[in-house]
Amino acid sequence: MSKLQVDQVSKTSAGADTFTLPAADGTVGQYLKTDGSGALSWGTPPDQKITAASQWRLTADFTNTSVPITTSLAEVNAPVGFGVLGSSMTQLSGVFTFPSTGYWLITFSTVFHSTATSNDNQSAIQTCIDHTAGPTFVNAVWGSESVQGSQQTTHSLSYIFDVTNTTECKCQFTIPYVSATTNVTTKGDTAQNETYMTFLRLADT
Repeated sequence: MSKLQVDQVSKTSAGADTFTLPAADGTVGQYLKTDGSGALSWGTPPDQKITAASQWRLTADFTNTSVPITTSLAEVNAPVGFGVLGSSMTQLSGVFTFPSTGYWLITFSTVFHSTATSNDNQSAIQTCIDHTAGPTFVNAVWGSESVQGSQQTTHSLSYIFDVTNTTECKCQFTIPYVSATTNVTTKGDTAQNETYMTFLRLADT
């Protein structure tokens, strides 16, 4: 450590406080940090960039409701140019597990097709923080879309989820209600995104 750095540490000490310098130099980009007792160590700044991105899609159509969506779910792997950043999300029977803790942005986009007017077509992102003991899934965000006549509509929901424990914090996706039950189809496809879920890790928790 250079004399300038030692002098700077000495000037920050006050009264009876003693600062113990690290035995070795740090590496590029590191900084000196304290544990509160006066001892200093080299630390690496927290990684605040997006470190994980995973996108999933519904691969087949279904009619009426699904609470939650449990089948025909796959991570996006087509067409050319698709991307996965870091570790992927995983799912079992529609329950999604996060690969790491952190603040996660969850987006759920649905495509509804109806052969008749359906004024109330609902979708929701559900989360739980007690998967081992519960689970108690609740609506984190809910929305409704109207389809007039024989038409197709797109609907999108988003939620920022603080995942503090990857064993306990889970999410799932539902189509809880459609008013024209036999006429409304939630669209899915194996080759492109129609109804899909996006997961972005924004920062450490």
